[in-house]
Amino acid sequence: MNDTPGPTEVSLQLRFGDMDVNRHVNNVQYARLFEEARVRSVSGWVRDGYDQVAIHLARQEIEFVTPLYYTPEPVTARVWVSRLGGSSFDFGSSLADPDGKIVALCETTVVAVNSETGKILPISEEMRAFLKTKSADPVPLRRRS
Repeated sequence: MNDTPGPTEVSLQLRFGDMDVNRHVNNVQYARLFEEARVRSVSGWVRDGYDQVAIHLARQEIEFVTPLYYTPEPVTARVWVSRLGGSSFDFGSSLADPDGKIVALCETTVVAVNSETGKILPISEEMRAFLKTKSADPVPLRRRS
């Protein structure tokens, strides 16, 4: 496991085809960028011994802060654990343009599942202790009242 504490930063390259008719990155592409950041983060965090556990997406919320325009320069995603439950946890994520301006925030709930049986699993004490090292503040999403 990667034991560097706190959020993980991931550099992501935009594609010219990510733009829409409004000349900014299409909203659907944000979900792809956040997914790529989560996958790269988790693959860096967890190396061996967890092939019997899968994490399934249960919920995702994205807040679009400001438009992201195509650039050949990479954007930066930050990924951390924002909530830790019994068999689920939340990934907090932010996406910043090449100048460091936050363009989107994301919170994704995942559930631990046995890869062979599909049954929901409690998060092991070892994994819980590790995930706590990747914890940071809750995602500052604007909530509807």
